[in-house]
Amino acid sequence: MNPDDHAAGPDLIRPYALTGGRTRPSRSDLTLTTRVVAVADVVEDEPEAREIHALCVRPVTVAEAASRSGLPLGVVRVLLADLVDRGYVMARTPERERHRPDEATLRAVLARVKEL
Repeated sequence: MNPDDHAAGPDLIRPYALTGGRTRPSRSDLTLTTRVVAVADVVEDEPEAREIHALCVRPVTVAEAASRSGLPLGVVRVLLADLVDRGYVMARTPERERHRPDEATLRAVLARVKEL
């Protein structure tokens, strides 16, 4: 145990413990602006999952859910992905993000702008 953990008190839970050690969500479509909304009641016993689910009663973005929960963004993305995978939350990424130009196109545009 880290000495800082003891000094922080018994309520300290490391972020990786909340996600089972996972650092990436199971879904790559959960961006900061992806809107999430609860569609079914959570039956999980995990208090963090219940908290995230409760924040999604009304549509919010992933960034808003992270901000309101006080948990790190990466943890919220992993927990939200779990909730989406289990059918408790629905996620929708804005259309404009789904059709981003690829890196080659962006580099070509940048090169042409520099030529001006």
